[in-house]
Amino acid sequence: MTVPLRPRMTIPAPVKVWAPGKINIHLGVGAVDDGFHELATVFQALNLGETLTLIPGGTRTIIIQGRYADAAVPRDESNVARRAVDLLITALEDDRDVAVLRDLDIVIDKQVPVAGGMGGGSADAAAALVGAAHLVGGVDEAILHECAVAVGADVAFLLRGGTAIGHGRGEKLSPVLTRGTFHWVMATSASPLPTPDVYARFDELNPDPAPATVPDRVLTALAAGEPDTLAESAANDLTEAAVSFMPEIAEVMEAGRDAGALLPLLSGSGPTIGFLARDAHHALDLAVLLQATRGVNEALRTTGPAPGAHIVDGS
Repeated sequence: MTVPLRPRMTIPAPVKVWAPGKINIHLGVGAVDDGFHELATVFQALNLGETLTLIPGGTRTIIIQGRYADAAVPRDESNVARRAVDLLITALEDDRDVAVLRDLDIVIDKQVPVAGGMGGGSADAAAALVGAAHLVGGVDEAILHECAVAVGADVAFLLRGGTAIGHGRGEKLSPVLTRGTFHWVMATSASPLPTPDVYARFDELNPDPAPATVPDRVLTALAAGEPDTLAESAANDLTEAAVSFMPEIAEVMEAGRDAGALLPLLSGSGPTIGFLARDAHHALDLAVLLQATRGVNEALRTTGPAPGAHIVDGS
């Protein structure tokens, strides 16, 4: 008797995804509501980003490589990319076959500084969601958004990229019209600055904060593509709190102003500082001068707006 052979399960090919880092061009911080600070922020995605490769049929291994393959980046189930995939599995498993996602190996090429306020971990989560959605044949945008918000407020923005206003925790997004390219030099620090500590200090310094808003002039400057006007109106409400932990942040900001930067701007909760330049040549000059500044670990040139998380190689 001939026994029919059981068809061999086909394992999909690996998929490679890129996702941007970000800067908060403006960050207004209000009072705590339901356990979180009410924010009014303008995100801009940067072309300095992360690349993830999702490999089906693996052993749930996470490999960290690249320029910022920091030992502090988790290699276990707590990694934000893994958490993002697991959240998507939970969201889909009652209606879809998600077996292909359960044993993914994830290779993360870290090109965004770790714990610097530029959203590197959030970019990993956004890339993981886009890659996982591709492997199961596509996922409704609303489901991806819900999973992104469950991982972190910045993740939802990095799925879409560009420039956007974020309200609430930053997850309620509205696109912002932006003209041209904005040139930034990101000055990183050798020391991390924990986000919860910065927000706690903000509360100490601002026991009754004003409602968080985005100035109209910020939006006007972005729409017109005018970096000089943007420099006059953008700000980050967490700056004073961050400087209270790391006084060298103020020193680096002053050095950037002296070097000709239009605007020194704390990125998120820091400690990375974004310096706005007029154009690419100005950014190059700024980067050279800032690289030699005490308290600056690296001076990285980048531009925005950049696209959101997207597939760069997948069959």
